[in-house]
Amino acid sequence: MGYVITMCVVVIAAFVAIAYVLGRDNGEREEKCFTGIDADTQDELYRTPIMFDDDSRRTWHQKGFVHHIEPKSDGSADVRVLWYNAHPSKTIRKTETGVDTVSVAQKDIKANGVKEGDIVRIAVRPGEGVAIDI
Repeated sequence: MGYVITMCVVVIAAFVAIAYVLGRDNGEREEKCFTGIDADTQDELYRTPIMFDDDSRRTWHQKGFVHHIEPKSDGSADVRVLWYNAHPSKTIRKTETGVDTVSVAQKDIKANGVKEGDIVRIAVRPGEGVAIDI
């Protein structure tokens, strides 16, 4: 009986380990997205000045790249945005990138003419996500 329990524990531990290894991406998703952008656009994103909302410096605005737009049936769209993660006191800006999916009303996207490949202003809120300034 002890042998069966031990084997069950070993099998479960193996599944957990495999799921962990397959589930992590170590920044590969961001790297894959950024490799598809031309060097001039990457440089424009990198050189973007950071505009803080207030003295707390917890939220700032910068440029982001619209990588993909996926319309949904509820009148909104999931917009994948890429940017250089630019918190000046916590990152090495050139090597750290960000990718996030933002829900935006389709009417706002159309009204502002936003399409894949565009550069847009974004609001970065660490711990809360990113929003497109439309």
